[in-house]
Amino acid sequence: MISTMTKKGSDRTALLDQFGRLATDADAVEDAPLVFLPLPSHTLALRPEIVVIEGLRGAGKTALFHALRTLGKDVPAFFDDPTIPHADWLDAFSESRLHPNTAVLDEFVRALDRGRDAQLRAFWVVHLLVRLEAENVAGARLPEAIAQARAEYPHELGRWLPVAEKHLGAAIAAIEQVDDVLERDRRYVFASYDHLDRFALLERDRTTRQRLVRALLAFWLSASTRMKRLRAKIFLRPDLFDEAEKSFPDASKLRPRAVSLEWSVEEVYRLAARHLANRGPHASEAREWLTKKAGVEFAERRGFGLFPARLPEAKQRELARALAGEVMGTGIRKGYTHRWIPARLRDAGGRIVPRSLLRLLAFAARRALQDPPRVGPLMDPSSLVGALDDTSRDRVNELQEEYPFVARLEHLRGQTMLLERGVVVAALGRPVVGVRDGFGTDGDAVFDELRRIGVLEIRDDHRVDVPDIYRYGYGIKRKGGARRPR
Repeated sequence: MISTMTKKGSDRTALLDQFGRLATDADAVEDAPLVFLPLPSHTLALRPEIVVIEGLRGAGKTALFHALRTLGKDVPAFFDDPTIPHADWLDAFSESRLHPNTAVLDEFVRALDRGRDAQLRAFWVVHLLVRLEAENVAGARLPEAIAQARAEYPHELGRWLPVAEKHLGAAIAAIEQVDDVLERDRRYVFASYDHLDRFALLERDRTTRQRLVRALLAFWLSASTRMKRLRAKIFLRPDLFDEAEKSFPDASKLRPRAVSLEWSVEEVYRLAARHLANRGPHASEAREWLTKKAGVEFAERRGFGLFPARLPEAKQRELARALAGEVMGTGIRKGYTHRWIPARLRDAGGRIVPRSLLRLLAFAARRALQDPPRVGPLMDPSSLVGALDDTSRDRVNELQEEYPFVARLEHLRGQTMLLERGVVVAALGRPVVGVRDGFGTDGDAVFDELRRIGVLEIRDDHRVDVPDIYRYGYGIKRKGGARRPR
């Protein structure tokens, strides 16, 4: 009996350790063929005519960016779609050292007269040619005058970009020459752009970032109608795309060439199952638990690991029951666990990002490892409730990096939702010490921005609510719900 209990305890510890690794898996870029979950929206995004791939932070834009680079020629097989063309996936811009530092670009743009934005388009055109040439794409070559200027002043954008602007027509012709060679060879090259939201991260307003993104989109709006085999995949947050659409003529024509990465509840559960079953030191124990205890079925594809089958609500309920029991809370506060989990992770627009689920499960597992051995579900419901604090803090920290004005929610700490709009606006009208967000004392403007990005919600009775994924991180209360651990 003792050996049996010891075995069960060690199995539970291994499983919780495997769950606990999901927090780092949320940002993992290696092992993409084993953990990335292909979705219908991904397949749509890979069509040659699609230029913009938009999604919230944590929605998997960078994961897709790296998966495509890692998979390369295996992309059609991985996505199990023969209509996806075989292509070379070019890192045209990211935070890697292959590209100019974003701080250097920020400084250059801030000093550049707004009437000279043609230089920004010249930058994107020339940098694309540089990357194509570096990857030995046939026909890629910088015009001689631009090449000489870059060689003479490699780290001084202000010295060589005026030359590039003067010879912009020649640079565009050079790119079209690459497209002609690709057409002749029946090849595709997809130029992929990520981390564009890192521009002007600490700037009070978004002008610098808007100018750079606008120049990039304007170039590819034109190029996407002229070129057949050299195509772009530009990964953008929705707000950056919205801003760009309003900022230059014909930008609305990019909307039909855009796809949004959004996740259903079923898809985020399936993603967690795929991570657990394929990556980590206890993947075999996780596969056994998912199959026998949680009712998850898998199909194996050689080289790409195990893919979880469909998880309709009945399967989600079975999985959540094995994880933390059938229900969360007691009495009138009681709710089904499989519904409680995604409900706590949605923003005001009803959107859920996979990173939040992976982190919630990981933080809950780490808490559960500190509890005494137990039988039945893998963890107590209180572990999930406690993990929501950690998950929410992570999420609000991410959001504050992108939108400094979100920090004004600190003025609602200790308040109990729901609140009247006037109370919320008054709190948001107070700047946070040390945070320069450009809004001054305009609480109404902050309120509108928070609604736009899904942090505030107006209920049918006109009172204001904050979704749990943000509320917990700011210590904002709400009556009812599962009891939080002390």
